[in-house]
Amino acid sequence: MDFRHPYIEIDNNKCILCARCVRICHEVAGANALGLVNRGYDTYVAPSMGNSLADSNCESCGLCISTCPTGAISENKLFKPGPVVTESFNTVCNYCSVGCTLEVHHRKGFVMEVKGAEGLINSDGNICRYGRFGYQYLNDKNRITQPMLKKNGQFVPVLWDEAFTLIEQKLKNGKPEEKAFFAGARLTNEEQYLIQKLARAGVKTNNIGSFHYLGRGTNYTKLSKANVPFAELVEARRVYLIGSEISRDNAVAGFHVWNNQVRSGLRVDVVTTQADSTSEQKADSVLKIKSYYHFIKAVNHYLLSQKLENGLFIRDLIDNFEDYRAALLQESWDELVKASGVDKAETIIQFAVDYNNEMHAVVIFSEKELSGRTCAEIFNLACITGKHGKSGSGLILLKEKNNAHGLHDMGVMANLGPGATDWSDPMQRSTFGFNWGVEELPAEQGCTLNAMRSGTYKQLFIFGEDPMGCAINTEDVAKMLTAKDFVLVQDYFMTETAQLADLILPATLPFETGGTFTNTQKVIQKTDGVVKSPVEFAAWQQLDELLARMGYAHLETVDDITLEVVSLLPKFCTSSKLMLRITTEDNYNPMFNYGCDYLTKRFDGEFEGMFVN
Repeated sequence: MDFRHPYIEIDNNKCILCARCVRICHEVAGANALGLVNRGYDTYVAPSMGNSLADSNCESCGLCISTCPTGAISENKLFKPGPVVTESFNTVCNYCSVGCTLEVHHRKGFVMEVKGAEGLINSDGNICRYGRFGYQYLNDKNRITQPMLKKNGQFVPVLWDEAFTLIEQKLKNGKPEEKAFFAGARLTNEEQYLIQKLARAGVKTNNIGSFHYLGRGTNYTKLSKANVPFAELVEARRVYLIGSEISRDNAVAGFHVWNNQVRSGLRVDVVTTQADSTSEQKADSVLKIKSYYHFIKAVNHYLLSQKLENGLFIRDLIDNFEDYRAALLQESWDELVKASGVDKAETIIQFAVDYNNEMHAVVIFSEKELSGRTCAEIFNLACITGKHGKSGSGLILLKEKNNAHGLHDMGVMANLGPGATDWSDPMQRSTFGFNWGVEELPAEQGCTLNAMRSGTYKQLFIFGEDPMGCAINTEDVAKMLTAKDFVLVQDYFMTETAQLADLILPATLPFETGGTFTNTQKVIQKTDGVVKSPVEFAAWQQLDELLARMGYAHLETVDDITLEVVSLLPKFCTSSKLMLRITTEDNYNPMFNYGCDYLTKRFDGEFEGMFVN
């Protein structure tokens, strides 16, 4: 028995030497952490040299657990329960943006384990360490289950009506432009939609946003359009991982990459600024640079200066190519090369030529590691070379949280309305105003980093985010959140942000209330409310009650919200043309870690702590 890995235990007494664990670790995870040691009757499964799995290349994905037919490899649990009958239900993972389906096993509400289910995205049932091991918070007895009001510096439980009445007073009194609403990237589409509706239709302010994207610009918008489906990677011949720690942050997407590398000879090239990339030992080549933005822009500069663009694609599908070309070629090639941090210009030239010549090349890139403008220039690169939107070729953008894309689709951004419509368009606003019964909807700039720093907002309404606990610069963020007239926080636990609030509302889990999520590839998945919540009012019902107090009709079910959203979506596409995005400088400005989500921060902390000797 080997219990040295904090999450995975190996019992070779049960092993039948089928080598399924060895194969899945090599062929799917790409980690090559397990092997068959010795020969004949002395053979057993272990990492090389018989070392601990924790000291190997093991990524703690747990694939070996799921494939083992005898239980020789199993979860190393905090306690060893006897054989008990459990109930199970399926839900969508609320960690990363891939959107895997999970099978949660529980005994009278106490979660015993989580397995992968054959879902819409993970059709093979594979999941990563977040889905498999990140469930301990579900058993935490410290969860907030009733409204908590701060009185004399201490939080005390209050009745729901008292909480709703207080919020109603705050919403109706004071200047609308001094109120700001923030929705988390882990919330359901329905919750995100109601938050922006409460701000715009209820309070008449366009101060709607998410700390997840605060200060990072708007260039992430609509980059998931026509992305390559994960399953379509079988048609690719070359994958470029640019600013994506895919094995760590989006491992199930990575399984597609590494499996095709083994099965079909897919070439994988990594471009990274990391000293030690998590994909380094798996990739066919690794290019270390200093600036993603200047590297991609130098590639684009070379292609256009040498007239290597795909003229047919550009003629038919690009509206502003000449404007982009003129702006880019005004910049100095030598300065771009220098700022990129490559050893010589020929490195960029070779990259540009290789990428341009490969008909089936896919670029996988991550919002977590890249600025919005870098992502925009990667989009430009795919369009310049005519690869965007083609089968087995183009882009895969990996967002950070399970419903980060929902923030765009539900209009939780000052420049976007529901359906990712242009909120600056008076006709679009009038359409929403007609459906909501509002004569004129606000169109001001919305939540900005400068306004947060200057103290413009006197009241903050924060739903499902922990900016204080996830802040990179805690002093800067503390100044943004303190000295306010009123702060409302809705969350599962007493986060660092919740501690600063005047009133805390309890959040509800997706499988308690139901709702939909939109993954990074724009796939909408529904999760049902299958478990009774300890919270009397579901998160969406709390928002619905506030809207009712602002004069709007009650919605009966979460499905009614979904139908309302669908009724407001654009009925036709206004243009089939693409616009290249002209940028002048990088805007890499991460304000928060963990997608500004307490749950991700909590599990990452637990995980890292398990490996500290």
